[in-house]
Amino acid sequence: MQREKKPAGFILRHTLKANNRNMTRLAWSPDGHTLASASYDQTVRIWDTENGQELRKLYGYSGSVFAAAIAPDGRFLLSASKNSLKIWDLTVETRPRTLRGHSDYIYAVAAVPDGRHAISGAYDQTLRVWDLATDTEQAVLTGHTGRIVTVIVTPDGRFALSGAGDGCIHIWDWAAGQRVHTLSDHQDEVLSLALSPHGRFLASADHAGHIRVWDAADWSLITVLTAHEKMVTGVSFAANGRFLASKSADGSVCLWRCDKWEPAAILTESHSGFAFAGLAFHPGQPTLATLGERDRIIRIWDLDFDILTNEK
Repeated sequence: MQREKKPAGFILRHTLKANNRNMTRLAWSPDGHTLASASYDQTVRIWDTENGQELRKLYGYSGSVFAAAIAPDGRFLLSASKNSLKIWDLTVETRPRTLRGHSDYIYAVAAVPDGRHAISGAYDQTLRVWDLATDTEQAVLTGHTGRIVTVIVTPDGRFALSGAGDGCIHIWDWAAGQRVHTLSDHQDEVLSLALSPHGRFLASADHAGHIRVWDAADWSLITVLTAHEKMVTGVSFAANGRFLASKSADGSVCLWRCDKWEPAAILTESHSGFAFAGLAFHPGQPTLATLGERDRIIRIWDLDFDILTNEK
């Protein structure tokens, strides 16, 4: 399928620009009203996606911010950089709380649906479970033999999944502190993980440019998606489960139909070439946030799924 600067079915709502440093990961608030962007400029910015305005800039790091996650109640944001996590209260202007325990750069953080816990992954090859009520480390999960780049939690909150430089995806019963399964089909570093909204599918993307789709019921491999020519740094499922979006260092964002696992559209979008560059679907609407201009701007797209599936 030919790449296009703006494929049919993509309507650009906003272009958000804050600075000339690359952004890394994006995170929507649970209500979808705001978007958080982590950046190499040592900040996290909060955006109003309806009017395209920057609402707040969170700063307090002395290094790049690699990831951000917003708690289920929308009140707190967690950010990861160097060897510490910070917890920001988005309802008031206060100093963040800082969580320390990792011995090296933290590349990933996920909020657990219970609102009480978070899970982080780092260059030190460990996952750490945090009690957000007490700001204490609850458990250390070990088993990877490469840096941990991505962490997600299942919709029911029971399991955490981690992807790492060893090419493995581990599934953890995080409350029990135990690894329950390992997916080892990837031959390269796993850079991004995404679960479909009802937990039916897992998508995993790697440094070789491959995306694997798994059946989350039994962790069997469904298919391998190979449209990208370089590393895939971000994957995200649409809220209705009809599409999977992927971002690659080959300068494209691909929108995949989940009924056929075929590309529905390919958007041309330059890439910084860094492994920490994501994209994110809105939690409830057919809206996709992507990074453009070598990850220095955010573009908010409203998508017409009927056009993209040729149903109009």
